[in-house]
Amino acid sequence: KGEVGTTNFDYLAIGIPMGKFGATLGLMPMSGVGYKLLNISTDTQGIQRTRIFNGTGGVNRVFGALGYNVAKDFNVGVDFSYNFGDIETKAVEYITGVQYGTREFNRTDVSGSEFNFGAMYNTKFNDKYRLFFSATYKPETRFTLNNVSNLAIVQGGASFDLELTIEELETRNERRTLRNPSRFTVGAGFGDVNKFVIGTELTLTQGNAFENRFDEINNLEFKNSMKVGLGGYYIPRYNAFSGYWNRVVYRSGLFYENTGMVINNENINNYGITFGLGLPVTGSFSNINIGFEFGTRGTSNAGLVKENYMNLMISLSLNDKWFVRSKYY
Repeated sequence: KGEVGTTNFDYLAIGIPMGKFGATLGLMPMSGVGYKLLNISTDTQGIQRTRIFNGTGGVNRVFGALGYNVAKDFNVGVDFSYNFGDIETKAVEYITGVQYGTREFNRTDVSGSEFNFGAMYNTKFNDKYRLFFSATYKPETRFTLNNVSNLAIVQGGASFDLELTIEELETRNERRTLRNPSRFTVGAGFGDVNKFVIGTELTLTQGNAFENRFDEINNLEFKNSMKVGLGGYYIPRYNAFSGYWNRVVYRSGLFYENTGMVINNENINNYGITFGLGLPVTGSFSNINIGFEFGTRGTSNAGLVKENYMNLMISLSLNDKWFVRSKYY
């Protein structure tokens, strides 16, 4: 049991309207690793073992997207992204009464590209409300991974974070490919875009296609995963000239995810709730968005770790019209 805090950059994107076309360029994280665990246990023979686990890094994606308005209520699009980054994990073990401990260090450098295809259709339910339908598909792709694994004898200092290397026993370098599984997402929504919208989304991932050096862990396997979410927003009066809070966007949602990861025959699930505010910037079309997420991941069964987490998200949506010639000089 413990606490840990991390800070991450969520995304940066710019959208460019071009008549029936629209383009987007951006940078965002694809995945992130950040943990620090300490485990102290005593076996049946009275031998005490101290284990420390650290993990850092992540994979980022640079992307570009192009959309086209096929008809009044129907849009299609495609995006291309290049993914890159590195992940480092370290496991250190000390036995009480033994002068030295052991350390296993792993580093994986990741690179690869992928495509996404999508479509969205919306239609009037009556003169006031609209129905929204969307679908996206990402085909299976392959990433290149350069793995470095090192085993060493170490000596702990005053802090277990700083161990001294006594002797390196073995270093392995491997180059492999990672099968990045296909993913299919469908969504639907209903509402008045200037007042409220409520929607749901289902994502299915072919997780059993995942493979890497982690496959060598006997008690770990990957299965197909599923994530479902329900959420919406509400605006009291979007065009109010007075009363700032009447123009604020109030958001809320909940989600459940079967991650597809199975450890010690236990499914690792993730679920939680979210809240958010879209704060308009006075005198512009821009917004400051603040979001809160509270969730639970994992299980305490079979000697595993159950994690309760909280995320705070802050973003800026900067909207303006560029390249418009002034009427008056």
